[in-house]
Amino acid sequence: MILALTSDALTLRKLAAVAAEVESGLVEAGSLDAVDSGTTPTAVVLELEKADMTEAIGESKTRWPLTMVIGVLKLPSADLWKSAEDAGCDLVTTRGALQKVVPGRLESWLKNPRGRRLRLFEIADVAGRLGVVLRLDDETTGPVAIYHIGGDLVAVQDLCPHAGALLSQGEVSVDDGVVTCPEHGSRFDTRSGERLRGPADEGLRTYPIVVEDGQAYLQLEQA
Repeated sequence: MILALTSDALTLRKLAAVAAEVESGLVEAGSLDAVDSGTTPTAVVLELEKADMTEAIGESKTRWPLTMVIGVLKLPSADLWKSAEDAGCDLVTTRGALQKVVPGRLESWLKNPRGRRLRLFEIADVAGRLGVVLRLDDETTGPVAIYHIGGDLVAVQDLCPHAGALLSQGEVSVDDGVVTCPEHGSRFDTRSGERLRGPADEGLRTYPIVVEDGQAYLQLEQA
């Protein structure tokens, strides 16, 4: 079932066509409060021009972790697009492209729900920069460091498993991607998470990075 949190007639007509194509039902609702607590939609579609959409995106991801959250713009807006991705939208599209984009992405989602993605930065912003290019602390991931190593972007747990030091504050080799803990000297391969030297006795969690349309995203794995 596709849950549509929009009153826009054109968006609803396009969503009806999408629902028919993916053999799903379409349910309209004025807000998340109007949705029965026992309902688990395949996808939630939100009208991004509404003032409360950031909160609605977060609430949708909390209520339905395996549900695809789709943000729709009536007119293109780079600021709203990025805000929606930052808030947790799994897909953002314009109303005009809705029928073209959503069916294929939704079918892929149903085969392998991937969880949400975090937008990191534009690829152009890290051109020429090596080593640590971003640190983040998302409530889902905890501390994560993004490294630019040998032309590749890699994301790895930023806490040393030995004593919790921030690895991003340690020395990293831009040749082989090995980072050294600044407190006790444990060494790790940032590309694989492998522990290379103690006193830490385990490796690091790594996260895949997806690049689409010049943007880098941290792909969060579904539990």
